[in-house]
Amino acid sequence: MAAIGSKRQRFVGDGNDSMRVTSLVRSLVELPYVAKDGTRVHPSPGSVASSRVAVQTDPDASTCVAFVASGGGVWRHAVPFAGGEDVAEGKEAMLKPTTVSDGVTTCVCAVRHRHEIQSIALHDPRTGRGRDLAAGGEEATFSRLASADASGRCVVTRLSREDGGVGERSDALDAPMQWFLNPEPPRSPEVASVPGWTGACFDPRDPNVVAVARRHAKTVDVFDGDRLVRSMRTPLQPSALCFVPSGDGRDGSLIAVCEGNQLSLWDARAAERGGCVRRVTLCNRGQSLFAVAAGASQGARGGGAVAFPKLKPGDPLVACAGAERGVHVLDVDRWSVVKRWPGAMKFDITQLAISSASPDHCYLAGVDYELLCGCWARGALAGGFAFRGDSRWLGVAAASGGQGRDIVAGWCESGHLFAARVERTPHEDARDENPAKRARNED
Repeated sequence: MAAIGSKRQRFVGDGNDSMRVTSLVRSLVELPYVAKDGTRVHPSPGSVASSRVAVQTDPDASTCVAFVASGGGVWRHAVPFAGGEDVAEGKEAMLKPTTVSDGVTTCVCAVRHRHEIQSIALHDPRTGRGRDLAAGGEEATFSRLASADASGRCVVTRLSREDGGVGERSDALDAPMQWFLNPEPPRSPEVASVPGWTGACFDPRDPNVVAVARRHAKTVDVFDGDRLVRSMRTPLQPSALCFVPSGDGRDGSLIAVCEGNQLSLWDARAAERGGCVRRVTLCNRGQSLFAVAAGASQGARGGGAVAFPKLKPGDPLVACAGAERGVHVLDVDRWSVVKRWPGAMKFDITQLAISSASPDHCYLAGVDYELLCGCWARGALAGGFAFRGDSRWLGVAAASGGQGRDIVAGWCESGHLFAARVERTPHEDARDENPAKRARNED
């Protein structure tokens, strides 16, 4: 990876924007786990495809508020970016985080699971376009947190956005509302007794709609509140899922599911083929997909200065990655591969998030300690960045930090949370950041 610095600057000034880290902090999440000898116990490991981090939106991008899960509990960790604004480059052009001690960890007492939580998802009213924003008032001040454990049980909790609803509530009016999404009774009792990965995601158009995927049961259940709307059975074991807003004028949203080496698209309203709308094989046999994310194309203004011929601005996109170490981006309307980024990382990719500030850029993390930001439209780092954690990643999430900014957080097995504030820099400004190189080019 000695060429990261050169790859990062390869396309800067060639029309595309760069992603600049304005603050990078490393903060310890204080979990109440202590061994008999008094030493601190690390978080629970989870499965390979588990993602147990959710980031809250902050229009000012002054503080990173992240929810993390370990064992059967969820904690809220808030750390300001003020202590890590001096970002320096280390060996191999890797960014060096600043260790801070002003992070505040509080327990979300309303969330309790008997089994290990495998994934969490957060619906923030400041970024959603569903009923929360339409209602306004009280509903707009609450977030919804979905936590799914290894037994297949999912709990949706409504939390106060300001304090996360971390304390015990004695007043019934102030108590957080909860929905318990229990799986459908399986056909085989042997399958029900096998714990495994379970994922959950919110519909961005309607926060009451939640999809829950269970690996060993091979099911994708769609809930509206606490009511089971549809249970769809996948041929292969699912490993990741996300909602994809349809771009052809339909009211409903589609669900993209990673099954083994295939990516499938599901519609809870379709009766044909059990609800499966499309299916495509992306990896070789034996190489599974572990991460999926949805976004929308912005054409040449997406940050990479790349306009695909058959892709219009506003068309929905799905990006997925896995053991093949590459990123696959598909056009949902045509269900065709728009771009492939082979060899994006050195090891298997288990975490993927699309940037909201620059949709042509994505955040990747794998089974090693590295987290990088690159441009999938160009298939290279292309003005991105990279830094390393101190242990294996347990989850990576990104949220909007205001106009042209992202908040990215990753939680490591050591218990440390790495939070970065990323700012999209226009290519004219990126070119001016290196006056020495510009002078050489002018000569």
